[in-house]
Amino acid sequence: MIEVFVRSFTPYIDVIFYREMSQHIQCGLSRWVQDVLSKEFKGRILSREDLNVLEPALEIARTNDVHVKVYDVSRITDKLTALKRGIRKTPVVIINGRKYERVEEILEALQTISSKPNL
Repeated sequence: MIEVFVRSFTPYIDVIFYREMSQHIQCGLSRWVQDVLSKEFKGRILSREDLNVLEPALEIARTNDVHVKVYDVSRITDKLTALKRGIRKTPVVIINGRKYERVEEILEALQTISSKPNL
């Protein structure tokens, strides 16, 4: 089993700027603001470092039939789980009870799993 701890966040949006621009109905800026905001407020994103760890873990799980549990520490329940395990920053991967904290170390451990034929 592979457990991956990541942190997601929402991108920063200058709401005051967009609110003022939405008042410009005559020049068409209100339509532009609506289009931009509808794209910006969808979902959460991961940092590049967290994504570089999560993607290979999911790929290895798919190809080797290994179960992956992903914890997003921006959610309170997942944060409590991480704190109980001594995890203070992300990304962290736990593979069969062993914790890997540095990205290079995580990728190396994931590579080891993918090279084993039957897990």
